[in-house]
Amino acid sequence: MTKRLPVSWHLQGEVNSHCFTLAGMGTADLATGTTALSLKITPSLPEGYDPALSHMICNFALAGYTAAADVPVSMRDAVDTHLFVRPRRQIIITNSAGEQVTRLEALTTMEITEAGISVTNYMTGFSELPSPVACVTGEESLIPGPDGTATGVARYTVVLENGEALDGMTVVPYQFDRKDAEVTPARRVLANQSCEWASADEVTLKATSRWVALSRVDETAGA
Repeated sequence: MTKRLPVSWHLQGEVNSHCFTLAGMGTADLATGTTALSLKITPSLPEGYDPALSHMICNFALAGYTAAADVPVSMRDAVDTHLFVRPRRQIIITNSAGEQVTRLEALTTMEITEAGISVTNYMTGFSELPSPVACVTGEESLIPGPDGTATGVARYTVVLENGEALDGMTVVPYQFDRKDAEVTPARRVLANQSCEWASADEVTLKATSRWVALSRVDETAGA
């Protein structure tokens, strides 16, 4: 399989009772662990939701599969042609008072073929961010489960443009299409995250991921 695959990416959302689509094309570089997506918004995003959160709420299957790996059995090793997020992943973001400002749920199906990768997401819930997102920092921990499953837990900090810092957590129940697969416990370290607006209804998302053994997280984080 080539090291650079085309990606078709689609999210159908109903957030704050507002229906929208975030969809487009991109690439997954299996050598560097970098994903790049150019997505169009139709008809518009709900107020209080920011696609800059996508790296920590929407893109786990693609980013985890694409990530370079310094572990014996990575997510890519556990997948043949399909990766699922089932049941729904849970996203909770709270303010300094512990109040929920975002609560989302999502399902994901990802298919890998010789022609490329296709990702489909369905997301519902509410998001009431009081300001646009300035940056998001965090990591995902991956714990293997029985019968070709694993659970990812991402803890992250969301800094808003108004200076407010929010606490975020996403729980991701992965289902592999190989029932005998058992991934190595690891953390996914992210670098070079970006969310850039190409126009009023087009956004480009980029990030680079690497799976590292738990004992190597501290030395890798400073690299």
